[in-house]
Amino acid sequence: MTISSIEAIALIDANNFYASCEQSINPHLRNRPVVILSNNDACIIARSPEARALKIKMGTPYFKEKERLSKLDVAVLSSNYSLYADMSKRLMNLLKNYCEEMEIYSIDEAFVSIYRPNDKNLYPWARKLRTLTYQNLGITITIGIGENKVRAKVANKLAKNIDYSAGIFDLARTKDENSYFKGISVDKIWGIGKQTSKWLKSKGIKNAQELRDMKENEIIKKLGVVGKRLQLELKGYKCLPIKKSNKSKREIQVSRSFGTPITKLEDLTQVLAIYAIQASAKMRSQSLKTSAISVFVRTSKYSNQKYQRVAHKKLINATDNTNAILKIVVALSKEIYNPEYKLSKAGVLMQDLINCHYLQKSIINYKSQEDIKKSENLMRTIDLLNKKYNNNAITWAITKKPKEWTINRNLLSHTSTTDIRKIPTIVI
Repeated sequence: MTISSIEAIALIDANNFYASCEQSINPHLRNRPVVILSNNDACIIARSPEARALKIKMGTPYFKEKERLSKLDVAVLSSNYSLYADMSKRLMNLLKNYCEEMEIYSIDEAFVSIYRPNDKNLYPWARKLRTLTYQNLGITITIGIGENKVRAKVANKLAKNIDYSAGIFDLARTKDENSYFKGISVDKIWGIGKQTSKWLKSKGIKNAQELRDMKENEIIKKLGVVGKRLQLELKGYKCLPIKKSNKSKREIQVSRSFGTPITKLEDLTQVLAIYAIQASAKMRSQSLKTSAISVFVRTSKYSNQKYQRVAHKKLINATDNTNAILKIVVALSKEIYNPEYKLSKAGVLMQDLINCHYLQKSIINYKSQEDIKKSENLMRTIDLLNKKYNNNAITWAITKKPKEWTINRNLLSHTSTTDIRKIPTIVI
């Protein structure tokens, strides 16, 4: 197609992403109501369209709905994070082939820029992209198109709410945008939080049209430059560019709530060691090293006994070596442990991260080039073997003790796109 110089921004997101991933890989779940539960199978965090039609609410504790879900023959599944992460990666890899630039906004959302053809009509492009995504991944996407990010977000909401849109809405091609803006409540606008929404409503601003047309000085006085940019984007100006590349992370955190509270030091040490191993592997995959390590633990927020503790260690030499990191984490675990409390959550943070390619060596505790090379080769070998086989092909002995504290995922689907042994098979 012939391309013009007018650039549009589209927000693309996957519908009911967690439930869609499960339905995509398991044919038995298609056209059946499906709900996905949060950590420890606590609350409903995702629903298929069929489950939405049954008026099943988000955030409802599972134990309250368990009997009703069973009567309605709803498939209930624990969160399968490895499946969702891999499907997200596949989705983003597909999308980037059909746009100029892409900014991954979340696990199931991306902003993309695309040049309009001479007739300004992007609906054929959007329909083709929706078809390809469903054919390749079995996932349905919604596409909202506008002149900028805020208007693309508004268009995406309209694409979901208007039946005849068929999952695509281009705000720039509407003849009367005011009629659509009036239907977007101010608290549903991207960038408007709960407190800001309350303030706007107290001023009589109830929808996107009224916010767009509000007096500029009032917005600037209350919300500053952030509010001004948001209003300008509603008017059609482009203030928020596509972020072409993400900056290097300054921190990596691995934390979880436990299925059963921890009371023993050896269990806490094992938890933190496992998290440290995972965080170390994440660092190496992004060519990062840590200059500081923190660990934390706390009791449940619902417990009558409140306890929270953090321990921190600043490193002389930045490292990504799991052996060195484990020694520090094991020592720090003793500082935060308290036998008088039932501990419900813990975590490990790799902080002050440094890019390996720009690492400045220290003259204190100096290591030879040969020792550094040996360490790097060992970690690289472990990572390659774990990637080729599975995440626990090679690991540290501390992780192999029986784990009574592990997160409850009793309804895990046991399907995967990353483990060949779990891929569904067809019997002929």
